[in-house]
Amino acid sequence: MSAAPRISVIVPCYNVERWLVRCLDSLFAALPESAEVIAVDDASSDGTLSVLRKRAQDEPRLKVIAAAHGGVSAARNRALDVARGTIVFFVDPDDAVEPDFFSAMEEELARTGADGCICAYCDIDDETGKRTYVSLNGCYRYESNQAIVEDFLPRFFGYSFEDVRAWYGGRPLFEGRREMGSVCRMAFRRALIEAERIRFDEDVILGEDALFISEYLLAASSFAYIGRPLYRVTGRSSGAMRTITKDGLRFCRNKLAMLRKREALDRKSGGRLTPFYAASCVLSLLELLSWTLHGRLPCREGFRIFRDYLSAGPVRPALRDFPLSLRRPLVALAVFFLRVLYCR
Repeated sequence: MSAAPRISVIVPCYNVERWLVRCLDSLFAALPESAEVIAVDDASSDGTLSVLRKRAQDEPRLKVIAAAHGGVSAARNRALDVARGTIVFFVDPDDAVEPDFFSAMEEELARTGADGCICAYCDIDDETGKRTYVSLNGCYRYESNQAIVEDFLPRFFGYSFEDVRAWYGGRPLFEGRREMGSVCRMAFRRALIEAERIRFDEDVILGEDALFISEYLLAASSFAYIGRPLYRVTGRSSGAMRTITKDGLRFCRNKLAMLRKREALDRKSGGRLTPFYAASCVLSLLELLSWTLHGRLPCREGFRIFRDYLSAGPVRPALRDFPLSLRRPLVALAVFFLRVLYCR
């Protein structure tokens, strides 16, 4: 067997023929020779697999896996199972990287000895070509697990009561989380991934990246950052988030799957994560109720998911303690009503 590569790049592919050549061009222009790109075709119905196989004929660093359709998490997990690189990167096939993306991230890891690294990114609108530079919202250099869990992990894990109180004061709710939960602008050490047996939850189809990041951060002892935008995100109307949020049943089932994964990570942490997602429990419960009452999914199935969600361990305590304000009267009324019914 040849020597293990320094870098493994995992690219899950599903019907991305239009963008794939650009992505691959940017990857191989930026990668060192000691690297592997593992592209998993998730049973695409367009020419994606043909593009990959043609490129692999001339590019020995590209490994192509043709898989049954299982979603992005399953595709990434399939690649993680065969990855051999010391450092793992995830790249979406409609995105691209700057020429120094890999070298800068690798050098920062070597310089600091950190378990991971994150960089800023550039958001490019697929229709207009407009570029928006998105900076990091903090200096993410940490030298202890405690600092990571207390300051960095909450930015991906969910909403806290403090976030809700700030929302009442006029701050947009998302700013409480403060970072987009995407694995694609991060570098991970594969040894830590394997030691902790970290994989993407295949039941979660929206928010799976943030949960993977959170589980990794739960085990990390140090972290580093680069403030320059080294990654290019393509924003498009046909993306997974927009597709899933149009499907009420899939969206609501995903809420329940996310809660179960958060509970599992909370148990793994010894209960340290509860405050970081307590408000998310209530806000998601309200979403489930709203989507059901507005007919965005079958009523019987909607109330079944609602009951299952409500029966989860952290939900009723969070509902009981959720802060209320007249600045959000509909939220206050709904929470009060649910407390009367379910928190006696």
